Amino acid sequence: MNIKLQRHAKPRVTAAEMYQVQESYVRFNQKDHMGSQMVWDAQVKAERDKLKVKKRQLTEKGRPGFEATAWSLDAAADSLLSLMDFSKNEADAPATAWQSKVEPAPTGRPKTSPKEASQIVRKAAHLFGADQVGFAELDRRWVYSHYFDSETKKDYPIKFSDEPGYEQYDHPICLEDGTRVIPKEMNNVVVLLHEWGKDVEGTDYAPTLLTEGLSTLAYARMAPTLWMLAEFIRGLGYNAIPAANDTALSIPLAVDAGLGQLGRHGLLINPKVGSRCRISKIFTDLPLEALGAVDSGITEFCNACLKCVPKCGTGAITTGNRSFEALDESNASGVLTWKVDAKKCMTFQIRVGSTCSTCVRRCAWTKPPRRRYAIPRFFIRNFRWRWLNKSWVWLDDRLGHGKFDKQADDFWVGRGH
Repeated sequence: MNIKLQRHAKPRVTAAEMYQVQESYVRFNQKDHMGSQMVWDAQVKAERDKLKVKKRQLTEKGRPGFEATAWSLDAAADSLLSLMDFSKNEADAPATAWQSKVEPAPTGRPKTSPKEASQIVRKAAHLFGADQVGFAELDRRWVYSHYFDSETKKDYPIKFSDEPGYEQYDHPICLEDGTRVIPKEMNNVVVLLHEWGKDVEGTDYAPTLLTEGLSTLAYARMAPTLWMLAEFIRGLGYNAIPAANDTALSIPLAVDAGLGQLGRHGLLINPKVGSRCRISKIFTDLPLEALGAVDSGITEFCNACLKCVPKCGTGAITTGNRSFEALDESNASGVLTWKVDAKKCMTFQIRVGSTCSTCVRRCAWTKPPRRRYAIPRFFIRNFRWRWLNKSWVWLDDRLGHGKFDKQADDFWVGRGH
């Protein structure tokens, strides 16, 4: 019997189309991001400081997953970030500088097509340590309206050189008043993914310090990759702005680069590795081949799944439908997405003494790279039937994926190690 594939959406769209961005949408101010609020809002900072206290208490008590090995893993990964002076949230920090003194190749810019340039950059990114690479045309709606400076605890505008008063700037620059200007030609984005852990071991032990250490390690792997790839692009004679969580919203850029879709838990779901990855990006004027977003059926699957919801102890993840309305200032309004309550999420992190990641552990997309998972992913991508997606969730539970049955000792000395 022949099965006729049903196409419920164009294979390739933009993130703005996929999430029905309204005309009322305004660029998000980084100051409102929870990571920034922890710096300038005394009440939020005080709450966040409780997490550090709880983490130490659980380690001193010897709570499973908070042993000396987990503490040391997290500290070792964080030490590299400190050595590089790498900030996850700070624009134009030493390790994410908007300019450098690298000398471009004396032969000048290479004569390559966007497709060839993309192949070269992809190869370089993998050489420098990236796990996945994608390319996107820059949609300025995803660039922050203002970046947040943790030293001054103030926000400053991000402008483009085709806006009135900024036309003379052809290199990324920070002006005396704190305004940052991105040249209008920098309309391409390289998006990088770094996995945490091998297979699914990065999430098997959530919500413990061991999982947090592996997540920190993903940032530690990201930092040198991001910097070296930006320098590589500059060596070709082009501008490059490397960024982690700063400068722009990472998830919609990753969506536009064909690297996944937004999940109910508010994180990127990559079809290959789920949400056990960290996102970074480089803005550049190097012409690249952007193929667009890919609809893999993840939205319809998340509508049917709900596996991430019950284990979120403070109800930060909604059971309801997607909405254009923001829950509070930490959400962007005017975009059709599931809104996660960031304050409730932080409360649960304090309760468990780590940055949690339980939702990633429970997510049905968090799987090791096995061929057998290609079968359900094929049906999820091509058939958007709710009953079928429910069946995959049922099967996922029956097979025990995401169960809380792992012992921290197994990570270091368990079978297969």
